[in-house]
Order: sequence, then C-alpha cells, then structure tokens
Amino acid sequence: MKKQITTKTIIAYCLPQFAVGLFTTMINNYLLYFYQPSKESGIPTLITQGIVFLGIFTVIGLIKAVGHLLDAITDPIVAGISDKSKNKNGRRIPFMKRYAVPFGLTALLIFCAPQSQPGIVNNIWIAIFIWAYYVFYTLYMIPHNALLPEMITDQGKLVNAYTFNSLFFVTGSALGYVTPAFVGMIKNAGQTPLMAWRIVFAAFTVVGIILLLVPTFTIKETDYVSSVRPTVSLLESLKHAFSNKHFVIVTIGQLLEGTAMAFFQSCIMYYVTTLLGLEETKSVLILATSIVGSLILYVPVNKLAKKQGKKPLMVSACIVFTLAEFVICFGADWAFPPMAKALGLAIFVSYPFAVLNILPGSMMADVIQYDTIKHGVNREGVFGAARSFVTKIGTSLAIMIVPSLTVIGASAGENIGRLGLKITGLVGGAICLVAVIVFAVYKEKEVLGVIKEEREKESE
Repeated sequence: MKKQITTKTIIAYCLPQFAVGLFTTMINNYLLYFYQPSKESGIPTLITQGIVFLGIFTVIGLIKAVGHLLDAITDPIVAGISDKSKNKNGRRIPFMKRYAVPFGLTALLIFCAPQSQPGIVNNIWIAIFIWAYYVFYTLYMIPHNALLPEMITDQGKLVNAYTFNSLFFVTGSALGYVTPAFVGMIKNAGQTPLMAWRIVFAAFTVVGIILLLVPTFTIKETDYVSSVRPTVSLLESLKHAFSNKHFVIVTIGQLLEGTAMAFFQSCIMYYVTTLLGLEETKSVLILATSIVGSLILYVPVNKLAKKQGKKPLMVSACIVFTLAEFVICFGADWAFPPMAKALGLAIFVSYPFAVLNILPGSMMADVIQYDTIKHGVNREGVFGAARSFVTKIGTSLAIMIVPSLTVIGASAGENIGRLGLKITGLVGGAICLVAVIVFAVYKEKEVLGVIKEEREKESE
C-alpha cells in the first residue's frame, strides 16, 4: 500500500524548481547579453562576434542551439534508462542524487571563459560547458519530472503540486531577475562588470545545488511509487507516445508557446536597454512587476483550472502573450514615456506568465495518466522525454534564430540593432498565435473523463 503524499513531501519535491529557475534565468535571460554584449553593459567582448557560420548563425547562437539539440537527443535515452531502472531505491531519486552537483557547476562554468579577449579558446570553453550543462540538466530533470505524476494521481493534488512547482520556479527566476541590481552593487564596491556578474552567478550556484539535493535526501521514492516497468524497447515506447493524439496536440502547442517564450526571454534585457533606452538596473523593477503580477494570479488560475479545465486558460494566455509580442514590435516607438511602456508590458504579460508556468506540466500529466489508465503501463519518463525532445527542438531553432535577428540594423561597431529586436517580437508573436490554434483543438474533456472514471472505480 502506497503512502499518501503530504504537503511537506510535495514542497521538498518542488524545491529544485527554485534552482532550475535560477539556472534557467542565467542561461535564457543573460547568456546572450553576457556574450553578445551591448555597449551599455560594460562587459568585454569574450567570444567571436557577428554572423560567422553559413552566413546565418552567430557563435553563441549556434553553440546554444547545438546544446538544446544535444539535450533533446539525450532526453529519451535517459528516460528509457530511468523507466527501466531496477535500483532498489527507485527509478528517479538515484539519478537526481548523482547528477545534482554537476548540473549546478556547469551552469556557473559557462560564464567563466578563461581568456580576457575573444578567441577560439573561449569559444571552445563555452561550447563544452553549455553542452555539458544540457546533458546534466537532462540527467537530473527527466527523472525529477517523471516522479511527480507517479507519486500523485488525484487531480486536485496534482494541480496543487504543479502550482507549488511553478511557484518555486518563478521565485527562483525572480531572484535571477534581480541579478542586474546585485551586479550594480558589486560594481559599486569596486569590481569590474565581468567579475560582478560572475560573483552573482557563483552565489546562485551554491544555493541551487543545495536545493537540488534536498529531495534526494528527504523523499523515499519507494514509499509512494509502485510502478509497472515497460518491457518494450525505447523506440517502441517513443512510437507509442507519438501514437497518442492527445499527447501530440499538447506537445505541439507547448512547443510553439515555449518557442515564443524563448524569443522573449532571450531578448528581455535588450528590450529594456536598447529598445526602450532604459538603464540596465531598471530591468529589476520591470521584471519584478511581471513576477508579482503573475504570483497574484496564481490562486485564481489554480482555482479556475480545477473548475473550468486547463485548455481555456492556455488558449487565453497564448492570445495575451501574442498581443504582448506584437506590442514589442509595433509599440516600441509609441509616444509614451519608456518606463510607462515597460511597466505596462510587464503587467500585461503577468497573466500568460502565471498560466504558462503552472498549467503545461499539469496538462501533460493528464495525458500521461490517461495513457497509463488505457494501457496499464507507467511510461512517465518516456512521455516526458518525448515532449521535451520536441519542445527543445523548437527552442534550439529559436536560440539559433534570435542572435541572427538581433544584429539586423546594428550600427557599425555595435552587436545589437533596434530593427532586429522589433523583428524578434513579430516572429515570437506569430509563433504564439499558431499555439492558440493548436490548443483550441485539444479534447481535454475526453482525457479528464477517462481519468475521472478511473478514480471513481478506485474509490468504490
């Protein structure tokens, strides 16, 4: 008989998301800003600049895109190994314990290129540690993500768990968003901009590693999970996942909205400093506004998802985010004070931030439970990896494209152009608009109906 999971255990499980929020903000929000620096940043140029591969790609864009592709390829491999693991301590926790430290360390080492000027050594350094980061991310996060739908089958508890998951991710991201303020304080204490950024990231890494390790020492997986391991090959499991129409629709929708979000996150610092002409430190207030706004909406989003389902909220959130991206493109030159425009946009995106942080994982968990009920086999790892594979391919494309777009219209001696930044908003908005159409055709009532019937049978 499995133990009933407690709120304390759920919180212990979700704490690593704070670390993931920190690391994701470091990579998604600041990597491009750090290695393709604007003149306002004061950061020296450390890697080769300009479009240097096939007349399309920048060094940092290509390296990060390859990292995402490597991450995507390793996802199903790790998932297959994890799903079939016979470790006496469970299929997921042993992976998480083994790879927590290298996951955190590689996030920091990405920003520690050894030479003070651009060159092949720094290019290679960044490639090695970005690629290593994504591999260790997979080795920790694929088992971590697979564990939650195994431990919790009740729909109400599951939505609550994903709300906690998202809450920790967002608060970790919020701390990451304060980076420019921390950097400013350290620069005022006499450090160079380069060293200031590295000191802040080193502190984040220590905090992150500690939190990654918490569930590995506090959760006994076998108390909550008794899984039926798949006996077929990894390839057959993947074929099975992609034969599930609900899985395909939800995955494509999340691919599109995730790609649009990648455009936004990669360029947010440029939107603040280059497009609106504000100081770097002003980004803290702007991002804090969007975070606080989204956190205020967490409770109503949680309640509405339980009452009305997740699909209507996902569709409406993608519509709002599409409009926000178009405003970036067409509204940058509107005759309003720059700070007013920035804060207005921050408030506007609070709703999609709340929905898109909470509900995608919970929506996918519904599809996984639906499949487990229909076929009687736990394939959480492979389903999660298949979804991750597809969405990371999209993110890879975004990361390749964004640096190449941002140089459009750049003045001589500059790395970033206003026209290119506007184009990123247009492209990101168009991608998110397609996500609206995809989520609209998802048959959520059919999925939740099967799950409800199964729960009623179990309670009889």
